[in-house]
Amino acid sequence: MDRSKTCLAVLAELKRRPDETVSGNELAAALGISRTAIWKHIRTLRSRGYHIESCAKKGYRLRAWSHSLRPEEVIPLLRTRCFGRSYEYHETIGSTNDRAMDLARTGAPHGTTIVTEEQTAGRGRLRRPWASPRGLGLYVSVILRPELPPRHGPETTLVAALALARSLRDLYALNARIKWPNDVLISGKKVAGILTEMHSDPDRIQFLVVGVGVNVLHGSEDLPADTLYPATSLALEREKVVALPSREESWPWSRPHVLAGFLNSWEELYETHMAQGLKALREDLIKVSAVLGKTVCVQVSEGLLRGIARDLTDDGALVLENQAGERATVWVGDILHLRETGQDAPEPFSS
Repeated sequence: MDRSKTCLAVLAELKRRPDETVSGNELAAALGISRTAIWKHIRTLRSRGYHIESCAKKGYRLRAWSHSLRPEEVIPLLRTRCFGRSYEYHETIGSTNDRAMDLARTGAPHGTTIVTEEQTAGRGRLRRPWASPRGLGLYVSVILRPELPPRHGPETTLVAALALARSLRDLYALNARIKWPNDVLISGKKVAGILTEMHSDPDRIQFLVVGVGVNVLHGSEDLPADTLYPATSLALEREKVVALPSREESWPWSRPHVLAGFLNSWEELYETHMAQGLKALREDLIKVSAVLGKTVCVQVSEGLLRGIARDLTDDGALVLENQAGERATVWVGDILHLRETGQDAPEPFSS
């Protein structure tokens, strides 16, 4: 067993017996290493933020867990085969997407996950900045190597958004919904954004990098005020939800748990997407849509389209209807405004 895995094993043993003092001899025997090696791993864990008490002639007791996104906090919570199994952690980085793109170009495997506590140059769609304060959010990028033609690449954004919305709804009873194609909203406010970047040949995707930013522990003072959509965080929205005790016991509230729950959900949906196409997830996407039935203004390459969002196609395009009953299918765009139908009459598509 290599050193990093042994360190994880020491931590796992202490977590398994949280109310006990575990002797160095017991740990050494259980893991097949020396007491000196155990002491070195304890020192490493302490440097990472774990409060491990030494009791003279008795051993070690874990008093407080780290709340960082280090691999030893996230990997034990995963049920995945690929997502997060190659896991690169940073205290700070410019952009997880930039790092993931570099790794993907040099052959990093499918599912490689890059996580940081802080981004200094985080970005969203259209190069908009993404505020990434230290220790408050999830800033994560995953490398995907799908067997898909390039035209289907954008579908992966919707799959990631559905995975995040589903995990937040199932694990924390938060009414998360998708603002097509790449934002997740709660109470009409933006809690997460997704940025997908692609490298491809004319007929085949070489790799995708999907970056996800989630506001988790932010207070009102931590959220930017000058954004297109008002922002919120999971912590702010969770204060409005009375969670069932059983829900809290089965999947606790912490950034590592939020990340692991998302990755577990995402891999499952990704595999469905690869096996059956996006049409297999269409009904689920419709159920959690924040835009269907609403009047929207969509920025497309040709200009602006205004209409009522009526449907999603089997491959994730948004179907708009104007006042004359004409319909248009939008494959790529950015929703600038979202209103209840009737507040503003949709204009003709030609305007």
